[in-house]
Amino acid sequence: MFDVFRRSYGIFRQSLAILQADKEILIFPVLSGISMIFVFALMIGGGFFMGVFRAILESAGQGTMSEIIGYAVLFVWYFLSWFVGLFFNVAVIHCAKMRLDGGDPTVSDGIAASMRHLGRIALWAAISATVGLLAQILRDKLKGLTRLFVSLGEAAWAIATFFIVPVMIFEERSVVDSIKQSVNLIKKTWGESLVGGGGIGLFIFLLAIPGIIPIVIGIAIGNGVALIAGFAVAILWWLILACISTALGGIYRAALYVYATEQRVAPGFSQEYITGAFKHK
Repeated sequence: MFDVFRRSYGIFRQSLAILQADKEILIFPVLSGISMIFVFALMIGGGFFMGVFRAILESAGQGTMSEIIGYAVLFVWYFLSWFVGLFFNVAVIHCAKMRLDGGDPTVSDGIAASMRHLGRIALWAAISATVGLLAQILRDKLKGLTRLFVSLGEAAWAIATFFIVPVMIFEERSVVDSIKQSVNLIKKTWGESLVGGGGIGLFIFLLAIPGIIPIVIGIAIGNGVALIAGFAVAILWWLILACISTALGGIYRAALYVYATEQRVAPGFSQEYITGAFKHK
């Protein structure tokens, strides 16, 4: 247990050092968050303008029609959110690999990479949205413990497609071949992929805990303005951590991909944390 914690901390620390060398990478998660807010507002506004929400209300209680409209709206939201997330995730991983290859990436490099792979991003967003919608439909239809199998299936899908972004953008494979290659790479790195991702998440969670302090102070003061200010500070801190977490995850994923495909340890990472990720056959 202690060894897992130590390795998790090492992965977190070394990924953070890479991020400190290229702070521009943080811009992509920020842009992703802003874009997501814009997309959400656009969907709400478009829903009202096109009468979608009125149609949902009017079809309420009509069974199948209500479900079809609701699931259609959900699919659009899934697709748009996946598209935005993937667009900027591609930029993060592209710039991270540039840094690991000895380059000095810029924001324009990341955006240009995403634009070059716009078709693949849209296709994978559609596939991801379809998988997400099917999972939601099954959760709605199934009852009791059977829902657990849906969650397990989603987890397995997320693990199998862990390397899908670097494979698609650096190897320019088809979606089917990209999934196969991602599965092959995850078979090699399954242990460290999980430890690395979970380790980064663990330390981000630990850093998020102090965000509660401003809220507690606001409650202690008992003033409405102080409470609002406390929540504002906490939310801002958590958003910053979310951006850092996204960037660190992309950096470490790029480092694992580099070793899996090129058999070299990326600069800035210890050989222990990279080569130890691969099973010896």
